[in-house]
Amino acid sequence: MKKFASVMAASALIMAALHAYNPPVGNENLFEYSSPAVLSGKLSVTGGALFSAGPDSLIVNPALTAGEQRTALNVGYTFLYSGNDQNEHQIGSSFQTGILIPFKLYIFSGFVDGNFASFDEMYLGSNINIKAGLAKEITDKLDVGASLSGGINWGYGFDWALAGNLGFNYTYGDLAFMKNFRYGASLLNLGKGYLNYSNRNKYGIAYDEEAPASLSMFPTYVTLKVGAAASLFKNDLMDLGIALDLTTPCFQNLIVDLGVQFALKDMLVLSIGEKINIAETVNGHNNFVPGISLSFKFDFSVKNNEYLARNDWSQSEMTVSAGYKNLYGSVHAISAAADLSLGMQDTTAPKIILTGFDDEE
Repeated sequence: MKKFASVMAASALIMAALHAYNPPVGNENLFEYSSPAVLSGKLSVTGGALFSAGPDSLIVNPALTAGEQRTALNVGYTFLYSGNDQNEHQIGSSFQTGILIPFKLYIFSGFVDGNFASFDEMYLGSNINIKAGLAKEITDKLDVGASLSGGINWGYGFDWALAGNLGFNYTYGDLAFMKNFRYGASLLNLGKGYLNYSNRNKYGIAYDEEAPASLSMFPTYVTLKVGAAASLFKNDLMDLGIALDLTTPCFQNLIVDLGVQFALKDMLVLSIGEKINIAETVNGHNNFVPGISLSFKFDFSVKNNEYLARNDWSQSEMTVSAGYKNLYGSVHAISAAADLSLGMQDTTAPKIILTGFDDEE
């Protein structure tokens, strides 16, 4: 009877937790509106279909930057517009900026993003969020990382958030017809998120006018992300990759992210991403229009600058991108971003020269 009672009590707690799952629509992805990369699925727990990493990698997995060699800067902005003329506000925005600095023992990343959108169909509120993390290569294949995140939210009341995040990424290599096969996982939001909008339950996923439920914490604590990615076809001219992520916010929902990327000469990259949030779909908030972005990478040089030359930054690399995604039917997102990597990637293997031996011997 004691065992039975324990099982029943545990089941009741689980059912109560499931019933309480009611974050605002779109807020499970609170950090995924501020750039073309996040709108189009270019970011994933494994670094995207065609691997890339930068300060914004902290959004999905703090381990992704472990192999980066260059200082990097990032900035992005998204214009949000709601076509629903019943909204009090029809215009919103989202932004991000970040920095990555490599040290001998680890890679440091810092990232700031903000959201300002007061749409009835996707109420992001007004918030500023800060992330800082460290990543390290354990082996040639295994990377690990950890980060802290926090922020403040205001509008309908004031609230704050503080949480930890952990992650790893493993590069397996070639697997059957797949090149550069990778898999990874991250455990995000290990702490306090934002609690509610002064109980404005009309913004919740499971809003019911006859039986309104309080909003639950967002982004949901203990969010597990797992995923895999690989290149399906690659030659000197082009590269085609695919990535799949599964996200389980507190094991009460399932979010599926599928990303496809096509690169031409490692300069022009087309990214297409589809996101399916099961809880939102069940409650009628689905929109299956994929996000899309186009990015262009180019090298540039700056002459007659002693500071840049002293740091080997006279030649650097920049990526500019633009993207679009239709969110929740009437909400549209138009985004642009720039990523600057200072210096050039070191692709030359070190030479090992043995000295102290007689040539005749």
